[in-house]
Amino acid sequence: MPYYSETESQQVREKFEEIVLPWPEVTKKKMFGSPTYSARGTILAMLVNGGIILSQLDEEQKAALLSGTDAEYFVAHGRVIKKWVLIRIGEVADIERFIPFIEASYHRAMK
Repeated sequence: MPYYSETESQQVREKFEEIVLPWPEVTKKKMFGSPTYSARGTILAMLVNGGIILSQLDEEQKAALLSGTDAEYFVAHGRVIKKWVLIRIGEVADIERFIPFIEASYHRAMK
């Protein structure tokens, strides 16, 4: 099963891009088959089926997300990646409540 399918995730991608692509120095490219967003060359987020991976959160931000039921560490090929948090997105509207975390990942990537 692919990490990302445009058929399955197009609406999430469009909403996410509406938010992040206007930010200064945000670029998009495909990595590992998924839309990946960077700022100043540092990955800040990646889209996968059913969610958004944020890669630049500090420990406090990760803990805040992981304390809820909508997030978990990203797992790749059976390996837990504790630097990256996967936020599960059930409905496109869910993205709105995670904007502060998306912004935080962006700001850390800009440093």
